[in-house]
Amino acid sequence: MPAPLLVIGATALEVQPVVDALAGVEAAFGWGPAWVGRAATSEAVVSVTGVGKANAAAALALAIERWRPRAVVQVGIGGAFAGSFLSVGMVAVAALEVHLDCGAGEGEAWQSMEQLGFPLLSGPPPLFNVMPTDPALSERLAAPSRAPLVRFGTSERVTASLEAADRLQRRFDVAIESMEGAAAAQVCRALGVPFAELRGVSNIVGERDKRAWDVPCAVRASSEALAAALPALGAAA
Repeated sequence: MPAPLLVIGATALEVQPVVDALAGVEAAFGWGPAWVGRAATSEAVVSVTGVGKANAAAALALAIERWRPRAVVQVGIGGAFAGSFLSVGMVAVAALEVHLDCGAGEGEAWQSMEQLGFPLLSGPPPLFNVMPTDPALSERLAAPSRAPLVRFGTSERVTASLEAADRLQRRFDVAIESMEGAAAAQVCRALGVPFAELRGVSNIVGERDKRAWDVPCAVRASSEALAAALPALGAAA
């Protein structure tokens, strides 16, 4: 099989519309479900990584070793920070990813990995909390749906108050929060695979009343935006 596009998502719910459109077959994989088929004009693999940074990193590293993809696209849902002016049902693409909780301390006394002197990737250049995405791949992913390219942030725990969300948004100038993206960006950077990330907004970060969330709407929005971009992603193979 030619080098495929690898699409990853944390849960089966987030990738199911992609799998349905792929009309593929389930593939043997040692870490969760995976499917192989055709997306637009190119080969594609869809893989469910599991929730959180550890799952995302381990599953993605194994999937890259297994399928040797030409690029990785992460798709799913995320929360929008209030200061981002994104609302539930909108989509956004990551201009970069930030590890929000890698560091030391709490509140205003928090210190980043750069302040501590410990890079997460040695480089060159060394990378600390901020992990780049691939600019060209991200532009092709965003253009068909006119999704904004914004700063994403990844946390091991879902931010549980509007006050904490405001503090994170001011500290990192991020627009979208998830639990996997920075780990995936880090793995792809380390292994030399182009990476882009697309998420539908399911909630406002810090809002814990689930009646204000709309996960199905966010999944539908992210899936439609990815489907619109697949021809351009295939043409760039």
